[in-house]
Amino acid sequence: MRLVYFSPVFARSYAQRPHFTVEAWLRRGIESVLWVNPYPVRLPQWQDLGWRRALHDQGTPLDPRITLLEVPSLPIEPLPYGARLNRCLFWRSAWRKLAGYTAQQPWILGVGRPGALALMALSELRPTASFYDAMDNFPEFHRGLSHRAMQRHENALAAEVDLVVASSTFLAGKFRRRGLRVVKVLNGCSPGPLPERNPDLDRDPVLGYVGCIGRWLDWPLVVRLAERLPWVRIEFVGPCLRRPPADLPRNVRLLPPCAQTDTAEHLARFSAGLIPFLRNSLTAAVDPIKFYEYRAAGLPVLSTTFGEMAQRGAGDGVYFLDRAEDLQPVVAQALSRRFSRTETEQFRRDHAWERRFQHADPFRSLFSPRTLAPAA
Repeated sequence: MRLVYFSPVFARSYAQRPHFTVEAWLRRGIESVLWVNPYPVRLPQWQDLGWRRALHDQGTPLDPRITLLEVPSLPIEPLPYGARLNRCLFWRSAWRKLAGYTAQQPWILGVGRPGALALMALSELRPTASFYDAMDNFPEFHRGLSHRAMQRHENALAAEVDLVVASSTFLAGKFRRRGLRVVKVLNGCSPGPLPERNPDLDRDPVLGYVGCIGRWLDWPLVVRLAERLPWVRIEFVGPCLRRPPADLPRNVRLLPPCAQTDTAEHLARFSAGLIPFLRNSLTAAVDPIKFYEYRAAGLPVLSTTFGEMAQRGAGDGVYFLDRAEDLQPVVAQALSRRFSRTETEQFRRDHAWERRFQHADPFRSLFSPRTLAPAA
């Protein structure tokens, strides 16, 4: 059996939920995977002029059983007849490859981001089984016509697939309220060597963030944190999707994207992991992989009370910046938290991606009769 996976991220970007989802299917015996790299599903914006390859290529290695499919496309999908025009002018080669890949044997369709081409594959190529890997509240990434088009595509997709796999409590509730079959699979962490903590961090603490720098970051909070604790370094490592404020305090550093294999080196320099996200309709649906990455590196986490993070607390190694009038005691409390190697290794076992998929088992749910009640 084969898998076609419409990914919301590029295959060689930072290893994220789509990568671990595909790995889980391969462990379950899928013969091969056709990974469809994302194409524009929204109208263009001025910031697109600054697109750089580094935003989508961190050199993440791929399983040899994964084949990549690029989809040439104009950024006109939300417009009336936009998808039809792309299909006529640009999608013919990609469609032939999709049709050829799925023609000879049973196959599964997984969609990690709604779009017109994924809906075409669902309705015209007739997969043996299908699932929507709902890992974000995708319509909230967009505005205006793009928002309405994404909402329309998501509604159509969720209604037709056999199963919705939700990455957060918010998303699970969103689709269960529509009477759909849903399995909740939170995010997790992957194995790797524990970084060796630098003893100098006790004297010169570093609060660090690794990941995409986008409009979900609460820059006013970051500025307030930097000004209140001028002796603490605050570092952001990753591709910049939206330009931060120009007048950041001197103790805030923006570092370029790093390769996936270099992430551990950055985590080893951090005293605590930082997740300063805004609280809005976009982040309400998020279970940040950063939380698992930081904790799997033995770090406490300084966060805001958004999405799945709001369900956590000091017992999970999480300290909230937006619940305190004075930030200094909160940061001091986080920096004083020490996790033993045993505690960190236990966290890794409890939250490993492989265990996530074994416990929820969306595979079994996908092939059970659609008349079953929604899964827990």
